Amino acid sequence: MLTFTNDTLRYSTDEHGGRGHDLLASRCDPYLRKLMSGEDFDYHCHSNLVRAILPFGLSELDVHDVLNVFQVTGLIDDRYCISPCPARAGDFLEFFAEIDLLCAMSACPGGDLSVPRWGPAAQDNIDGCRPLDVEVYDVDPELLAGWHPPQPAHYLGQHGLRERPYQAGGGTN
Repeated sequence: MLTFTNDTLRYSTDEHGGRGHDLLASRCDPYLRKLMSGEDFDYHCHSNLVRAILPFGLSELDVHDVLNVFQVTGLIDDRYCISPCPARAGDFLEFFAEIDLLCAMSACPGGDLSVPRWGPAAQDNIDGCRPLDVEVYDVDPELLAGWHPPQPAHYLGQHGLRERPYQAGGGTN
């Protein structure tokens, strides 16, 4: 779908096993918030993404897995750890879209997620919120010389399913 072409973060592995650009976790959502606190709240990243894609005729079911850009997470003894965001003004992640993409983004309303958001130590961290900027460029056609978009994998199988003929009187396919 895309190829990363530049990343200024250059974050290796921290003492918690954390690495930059989290793929371990999804995003916070109102369903988890309701389960954990009993509160209804509509301004998590999930809700922000839902609102972003609605004008394109999509629904909540079209919000898929996320890349938590600049978020640093790791696992220690099966415990999920979040380290402070190391990104600074001017840091960026650049990619080349190999197919047409609709990308939606949300600056985490929770700010720096290394601050506890649930339980007795929970605190508000609105000061940890930072603005994000998006720039979209056309690619110089010379750079695309010899490049071809990815071709679909022409899988012809049926995932192990076999067709059964329809049986009148209650049979199924």
